[in-house]
Amino acid sequence: MSFVQGDRKAILRSQDIPTAFKSTFPHGTDLMSSRWGISSEVQLPTRWVTLTAKAFTGADLRFYLVGELYSNFNDIGKLTCSAEAPCVTAASMDGSSTVVFGYDGQGNPIVAPQRPIRAKGFWVNLGFPLSRLAKAEPTGRNSGWTFYLHYSFDEALTRDVRSLYAAAQFQGQTGSVLAGNTRNKSDVGAATLYYKLNPLVSFGFEESYYRTRTAGGLTDPFWTGKPADSWHDVRFESGPIFTF
Repeated sequence: MSFVQGDRKAILRSQDIPTAFKSTFPHGTDLMSSRWGISSEVQLPTRWVTLTAKAFTGADLRFYLVGELYSNFNDIGKLTCSAEAPCVTAASMDGSSTVVFGYDGQGNPIVAPQRPIRAKGFWVNLGFPLSRLAKAEPTGRNSGWTFYLHYSFDEALTRDVRSLYAAAQFQGQTGSVLAGNTRNKSDVGAATLYYKLNPLVSFGFEESYYRTRTAGGLTDPFWTGKPADSWHDVRFESGPIFTF
């Protein structure tokens, strides 16, 4: 098992605060969000097949390449915006985050909280020692064949993804990948055949199927010329592997 926990902070200096909110935040402000993750893994080796599996859950796991590569979002759900009292945005000190300023139900100036996008997923791998199962001669040329079946699944919480999409639309990111339907589930299935020629050189052959699904309706992206809520990619890869 493994566990990780951390925090991120978006800092705005006094000169970064929008004019209409300077009296409320004269010295600037900052926003915090947490990053955490927990995973468990198991391996069960037998003479016929080796099972390896892993499951994880957490929040803001972009830098661990899961959670659909999302990080955090501005929770604008409780902001009140109008033509007389508009909500506005400002960049953090390092330019890596956009902060949203607005008003609560009583008209008090506030900052939209930043929240992490929660995620979960798993993968399963089966490894078959083909040469051993076929009783190949250990010192012969057919002693290095192995075969693997793999499936993995990654999902960002749909509610968080929709909130991210709403915030991106509000922030005017119409030209970004967030402008259309937002991905929230991906999975992949793969079959891989390995041949070990000698201790230094192996060859791999893999056929895989990647699929991604969105959190909304049939608006974007386009697949085969039509609006779709999922798309896929079939991939074949082969090549040598050198071990030193």
